[in-house]
Amino acid sequence: MTKKILLGMAFVASVVACTDDYKDWVSPQVVNQPEIVSFGDGSISTVGVIDFNSVTEERVKVCDITAPTATDASYTPTYTITLGDATFDIAADGTMAAADLQNYVIEHYGRRPVQRDIDATVSAWMGNGVTSVKTATSAVFQVKAIPEAPQISNNYYVVGATLDWAGSAASKELKFSHSGKDVYEDPVFTIIINAVPDGDTWFAIGDDEACDAITNDGDWSKLLGTTKGNGNTDLTGNLDRRYNLSDDGSFCVPAGNKLIKITLNMMDYSYQIEPLNISENYYLIGGPGNWDNSKDQKFSHSDKNVFDDPVFTYVFASTGGEMWFAFGDDEAIDAVGEGTWNKLFGTKGNSTDLSGSFDRRYNLDGDHSFCVDGQAKFYRFSVNMMDYTYTITPLNFSEFFYEIGNESGWGTAHALYGANSDGKYQGFYWLDGEFKFKPNADNWDDDLEYVSGDAMGGTLQSTGGPNCPDPGAGFYRIDLDASAMTYSLTKIETIGIIGGFNGWGGDVDMTYNTTDGCWEATATIDADTELKFRANHDWGINWGGDVNNLVADGANLNVSAGTYKFQLYISYPGNNRVVITKQ
Repeated sequence: MTKKILLGMAFVASVVACTDDYKDWVSPQVVNQPEIVSFGDGSISTVGVIDFNSVTEERVKVCDITAPTATDASYTPTYTITLGDATFDIAADGTMAAADLQNYVIEHYGRRPVQRDIDATVSAWMGNGVTSVKTATSAVFQVKAIPEAPQISNNYYVVGATLDWAGSAASKELKFSHSGKDVYEDPVFTIIINAVPDGDTWFAIGDDEACDAITNDGDWSKLLGTTKGNGNTDLTGNLDRRYNLSDDGSFCVPAGNKLIKITLNMMDYSYQIEPLNISENYYLIGGPGNWDNSKDQKFSHSDKNVFDDPVFTYVFASTGGEMWFAFGDDEAIDAVGEGTWNKLFGTKGNSTDLSGSFDRRYNLDGDHSFCVDGQAKFYRFSVNMMDYTYTITPLNFSEFFYEIGNESGWGTAHALYGANSDGKYQGFYWLDGEFKFKPNADNWDDDLEYVSGDAMGGTLQSTGGPNCPDPGAGFYRIDLDASAMTYSLTKIETIGIIGGFNGWGGDVDMTYNTTDGCWEATATIDADTELKFRANHDWGINWGGDVNNLVADGANLNVSAGTYKFQLYISYPGNNRVVITKQ
């Protein structure tokens, strides 16, 4: 049954009778008001659902209007429709511009193609070509509309490639990544997959419905394939369900690649395939350096294969002001030397974003260089070449970093000292088991964990990794570069006392006291002498200076003749000392 909403009629009497109810004039009130204009009954009738997926006309009917009759034939009605807080012109036949309604629905409800029930009112205006006045507004009714958009699923998967086709449909292992936004606001899905090592890579794409149909019913027709035909090797094109294609439409990427990046735009059912090969080297360009092809600003990387560890890191000092930069592999930097800049990588988001995704400039709509404000002392720029993501971390290194591990039951944190606040720290401690590093003694915020290497050192990452491996119980010099995210250990097998009393040779070896945390030895000195302390019978690591402030490569200490017990406490600069007790 058609719903009808009666128009409440208002009457215009005269200039004297005009009140605040009639302020919505199209033209200023500079002409005489007409005589009384009366109207007969009018009504609004609702119409069915407007599905923009099938609309082809420029105007759509949103209601039926039964116009009231004016007593003065020189006055004709016009109408507006109000949707929410927006008002649009509507014709006497109840139609409005299709684009206006579609845009309103998308702006207020999004693109998801589901029915939206929109509260609406229609206002009637009477005019004679000179002036116009709003005479009535209808009761609220609903305009029902479905925005134009294709069917988009929440999840998509690669079926096939290096996996068994039926098995990959069942496991849904190769899932596309997505921003997490409504898929009709962000219809782009991406994935990077391994290519078949020694042959062409064949695959299809499915959503949950398509994968479940394969697993439960053996139905392969719901998979998505290329409209260009089965096995077509073009890197761009359009998708459709197999049941709409003349063949399977499976994708094929020729042999010779290690990785394959696939990007879907499900709003227009298009795809882009990009074969990837992770380079061995990446370089910063710009920032504190020059925009040239010098390759001076090289990213660091672990000793793993780049496909096992695709993360590259570069730490650079601030110049104190805004800094712009990009990065590239050897090919991109070499191309800059030839005047070609579009092979560099740039951010897909805002230049000042500290994390996000990146791509080659030739896939972006401009340079999309990265930018930092320069307020931090250093910046760590980490890129993941497997999923094309990046993180920029401002670094303001404090005086100390800390080691904590099994040797203390994960209780006491050992201070490592960094004199120059450049992220390089050092300390000497007994280790016995696994351990980690952290910037704060009393909490685990931003701790550094192991990525790769061996028991004597390796690369680190900020949280999310395992402990650094056990180097074996012993005393070690610990060198941490929190800027480059690396560490190394040097085992101190022994510390010896050496000086004039033993001809600067034949060290008196000391023994480490794990209870007191010091190196100990007793030595007899026959005559006044000078002496120092050194590690592993070598001058590479030695201490001297003042007994209460031993420093690396410090001056000789003066000791008079006698027998002494030496207790050497070595931990970090400013905290190294020796207690010499005469026996």
